[in-house]
Amino acid sequence: MNQQLIFNNDFHYAAPKQAIAFSCLVSGLKVQCYIAIPAKQDAQDFLSQVIADAFTWEDLTETAIAEDTYTESGEIWL
Repeated sequence: MNQQLIFNNDFHYAAPKQAIAFSCLVSGLKVQCYIAIPAKQDAQDFLSQVIADAFTWEDLTETAIAEDTYTESGEIWL
C-alpha cells in the first residue's frame, strides 16, 4: 500500500457539482476528488456503481495525482 496516498472511503453524491465526491490524503493533505456523473445516468445508481468499483477509481485517482492533474482549486476530477 502506498502510505503517501490514503483513501477515506467516503463516496457520496455531491449535488452542486453533479458528481460523485470522495477524498483522500496525499502526504497528509486532504484532497477532494470528483467523478463526473454521465449524462442521463441516475446519480444514486452511478454512486452504487462507483462504490462497487472503488479500487478501480482509486487507481485512476492515484494516476491523476501522480500526473499532477489538479484543478486551480486543488481538486481532482475524473
